[in-house]
Amino acid sequence: MKKLFAILFFIGLTVFCEAQSQSKHDFVWGNSFYYNTCIGDTIRFKNADVVLLATNNQFNTIKLNNDTLILKVSRRSLPVVFKGIRIFVADNKNVKDIACNAQVHSLLTSDALICLSDASAKMLPFNSFTFPVSYNDGFNWNMNEDNHMFSYLSQVCANSKKQGYSHEGIGLALTDARGVEKHWLVAMENSSVVWIENKIPDRMNKEAAILLQSESNPQLYYFYHHLYKNNLEIKDGQRVRQGQLLGTCWGDDTWGFVQLSLLKSDTIPAFADCFANAVNFFPQLYELYFKNTYHFSRTFTRGKVEFARSPVRNGNQKNLLAFEEYAGMGWLLGAWNVSDKVMACTKEERGNARLGKTMFKHTKAACTNPVDYYDFEINVRNGVYRIRAQVGDCEQATWQKVVFEGIEAATYDLQAGEQKWTNERVVKVNDRRLSVRIFVDPEDNKIAGLSEIVFQQAY
Repeated sequence: MKKLFAILFFIGLTVFCEAQSQSKHDFVWGNSFYYNTCIGDTIRFKNADVVLLATNNQFNTIKLNNDTLILKVSRRSLPVVFKGIRIFVADNKNVKDIACNAQVHSLLTSDALICLSDASAKMLPFNSFTFPVSYNDGFNWNMNEDNHMFSYLSQVCANSKKQGYSHEGIGLALTDARGVEKHWLVAMENSSVVWIENKIPDRMNKEAAILLQSESNPQLYYFYHHLYKNNLEIKDGQRVRQGQLLGTCWGDDTWGFVQLSLLKSDTIPAFADCFANAVNFFPQLYELYFKNTYHFSRTFTRGKVEFARSPVRNGNQKNLLAFEEYAGMGWLLGAWNVSDKVMACTKEERGNARLGKTMFKHTKAACTNPVDYYDFEINVRNGVYRIRAQVGDCEQATWQKVVFEGIEAATYDLQAGEQKWTNERVVKVNDRRLSVRIFVDPEDNKIAGLSEIVFQQAY
């Protein structure tokens, strides 16, 4: 009986995630240390104790010594610097659980994957690492692409052919460089070319992909996907230097972009395996682009915001994502929405955000909004603005009430495929946020749709 108890106890230790203290990281990239962490675990880093207390969908409660932080999984969120430590959550079990392609989250083996670094040093030293796109042709990254790190993509949110999967890397829109020698992709660090794949099926025979092995950590690989095979500047087995030209973009069957992934693997990944073991490296890419990880605020005085239009039209900026200060606009979403975005409908050249009391029905990401409205906010200067919006859905019947800065604009009950503009309203902004509130049917019998917002400061 005692032997049986001992065996069961040992199995319990190996199966269940128990609280423990650890100082050994799972892997390191530059000055970034990644730790798989169970709830209750204590990580000892820079003479501080970092403890994962809880997870709530994409949000994570972390104790740093005697202080408590609540951080989202950094799909597009920036690190927090606190008491000399830079911290972000690279992944957690809840974000992983809603994805049908769980292999992309294979590096997560516990409740959360936490990245820590010394705030006095860069996550990636600039003398050893480079942003992967050359600036020589005026490249500008706005970080609003819908194919961001771990972006939740499915038929009910982006007309995808796949059901509820996590995007495997970071997509960079290069719509003006498709098939031409512009916006060259470069090596992020000193690396070796492991292989070049230029026979990708169903891609108009134009695409190529390359895999580079990191010199600083041979278990890390850089995967560049959707390159133009006629513009490659490298060959198999070649050693490339940081910043060396690799090639230009092609994209897929419809628009120009490149997908970047950082992979960790004990063996060399084949092309088919390059959609697994993805490292969340958005904060490091942001740091390489802006030379820091500070939050800056993008502000507008006029603009046209389109929702879920074809990627050909706007570089896959669908405006479905949660608000980020550096983007200057987005939806105010909470822990209730684990996907951190709203649904969409795209039909040829038309598109709209699709809103409902319950979102992503019949998927693992299904969630119910605790209130009967959605807020889309835009950073603006204080002042008086003229604003109007187009509402309705490209395919379904809708009901929606539209309110600008507390002023009701219209209530529309529209037929399937019908879209309609509200009358223009003049509103005053005092808090530097222009707010568009869309009320939805509380009984959830009809969805609501938002296709476009046009605004301009009057004075």
